[in-house]
Amino acid sequence: MTAERFVLVGGAGFVGMTLAVILRSCGVSVTVVDRDRPGPGALAAGVDHIQAELLTDDVELPEGHVVLLIGNSDPRPRWPWTLPLDTAFGTARLLPQLDGREVTLCSSVEVYGGAPGPLREGTAPSLGPSEDTLVEYAVEIAGAVRRSCDPWRVANACRDLLALDRTGRWGYALSKRLQEILVTELAGDVQPVVLRLPNLFGAGQTRLVGKLTRNALAGRPLTVCADTARSLLPVQDVARAVLAGLAPGTYNFGCPPIELASLASTLVELTGSDSSIVLRPAVCDDSSGLVCSDKILAAGVAPSDLRQALERFVETLRTEPEPYFTRRLALVVPPRPARPDVVARRQQSALWTGALKHGMRWGLELGDRMIGALGLPQAGNLLLTTSGTEALRLAVVGTAGAAYPGDVAIAPSFAFPATAEVLTQLGYRIVFCDVDADTWTLDPEALRATLELEPTARVVVCLDTFGNPCDYGALLVTCREAGVPLVADSAAALGSRYQGHPVAQQADAHAFSMSFAKVISAGGAGGAVTFREPPMWDAAAGWTRSALISELHAIPALEELENLEDLVHRRELVAEAYEDSVSGEPGVTRQIVRPANRHSRVHWVMQVEGTRRAESIHGELNAVGVNTGRYFRALHLVGPWPSAVLPVTERLHHEVCALPMSSELTVDHAELVTMAVRDALARRAPDREQLLPQVRQ
Repeated sequence: MTAERFVLVGGAGFVGMTLAVILRSCGVSVTVVDRDRPGPGALAAGVDHIQAELLTDDVELPEGHVVLLIGNSDPRPRWPWTLPLDTAFGTARLLPQLDGREVTLCSSVEVYGGAPGPLREGTAPSLGPSEDTLVEYAVEIAGAVRRSCDPWRVANACRDLLALDRTGRWGYALSKRLQEILVTELAGDVQPVVLRLPNLFGAGQTRLVGKLTRNALAGRPLTVCADTARSLLPVQDVARAVLAGLAPGTYNFGCPPIELASLASTLVELTGSDSSIVLRPAVCDDSSGLVCSDKILAAGVAPSDLRQALERFVETLRTEPEPYFTRRLALVVPPRPARPDVVARRQQSALWTGALKHGMRWGLELGDRMIGALGLPQAGNLLLTTSGTEALRLAVVGTAGAAYPGDVAIAPSFAFPATAEVLTQLGYRIVFCDVDADTWTLDPEALRATLELEPTARVVVCLDTFGNPCDYGALLVTCREAGVPLVADSAAALGSRYQGHPVAQQADAHAFSMSFAKVISAGGAGGAVTFREPPMWDAAAGWTRSALISELHAIPALEELENLEDLVHRRELVAEAYEDSVSGEPGVTRQIVRPANRHSRVHWVMQVEGTRRAESIHGELNAVGVNTGRYFRALHLVGPWPSAVLPVTERLHHEVCALPMSSELTVDHAELVTMAVRDALARRAPDREQLLPQVRQ
């Protein structure tokens, strides 16, 4: 008999939303318990929602059949230790409320690990640790969740769990198996139905089948692993299994396994595509796709015909294209600490002891580490500040001094507003200079011409645009000839390199930022300033009073500085994917990095020729869940600073399109963004007759 109410815990995702709509169509009540809001389709169908963070909130589940959909469905998240956090710890928090209730757990065929196929319910998992060891960990988890499970409280325990998998392959599988043990053995009087599900596909899905289908529809190559089989299942079939009234027990549920090469061929046929199929070697030997579903078949529940289900899915994507990201991918995601437990402990200690001001233990250590990371000769060349803006203010004052009436500062207009705001606050009249058409950094030739027109200029400020180092060699020659100091707004350049060396001692002073968007974030606010020579300010003026970093911000910055190379590397992987996506696209250019330099990739920006086309690309990408930005706006066009015509800057003002960039993004995220970009560019091919004028006459 079908229950009158279903409670979908963790039900705001892909599987939960499909399940909720189908259950509502059967006339039963549905409540979704999730920190995220259900999609509009589910809300329109009358689904109720209890917003809660299962790890920290005390949630009272309403009456009804509980369907557990808890956990991260991404088997390769940015932080692997969050797999047991979200899946096992979140489930353990609910165990007392499952006692005596009908429960269905949606698990995964991954729990079999490296066991040889065919995989049946009685096949013993092969995950490295023994079942007894996993049971012991499950008991520990159940005991640990009697209070709030903030990530920083249990991060170390999660890392210990993943350390049981010496291969690095089965972190997701370990987490799901622990979840099964918790529900089947530690939840009191519960006899659950456990559904071990394979690769699901359906509307809103962006994994294996979704990616292959989208590529086939767009005529792009389909790349799959050779000699690899997988079991698939249309997501609608999960609802049929939940509604079937299965007897308690564990059930594999999937279509007969299919070779991935055969799947690709089928999708090419169904889409009528001319896409090629590229076979690559399998990443590792495993049999997680060789699933046998005889038990659930004997219970009267059969999967849909795979070909027919794929045909329906293809038609859905063809006629009703789905967003690549149902939850919009943020343009900027601050880096998370690799060890939140360590950061929290240090910050709490600082709060308790009152050691909060600059110059305390962790701020001093951050300074020492920063000196090494930036290749500075001694501590006197560095100050850690409350923000990048404060760092730039000190850099200008310490190098050129505050302005006298009529003093001129030369700077790029293609910059963040803070660059010009600091100079205005210090009393300078700003004269803007154009940027190089390839690197988007200050153009040395344009600077030379500007200095000739402004012989009384007192300081030049250059910008490492988005983390791309300036042409310091040429800029310094020009500035030395004119007798003016060169100050670098290197806000985005922590992790950048100029001619193989850290960006820190090329100009007379460099100002770095550690705001939320940068490679290193000092808890959202922080900065650093470096000098070639001791700063020239009068100490009595108190320029550094309240300008230096506090202990609470130094602590997360220190933790991230230890991982600087990895943070930059992760951004480089995303940038490589983006650059491949626009390579050869007509009317699209990207920022060029000079030989022997390294770009920190704080932002990745493309230039789309033509205002109308650029605006269309912004709209197309935002419509499919990819946030875009317009970095930078030309300051002389949007701010109170007039200027002569700057041709390159003004074209960039109209044509730039920034894509999501963060060390928190995975290669899977980048792959989806690149697919969306290619689709958008294909739909908005350049039409030179419709281009608007880009530069003021």
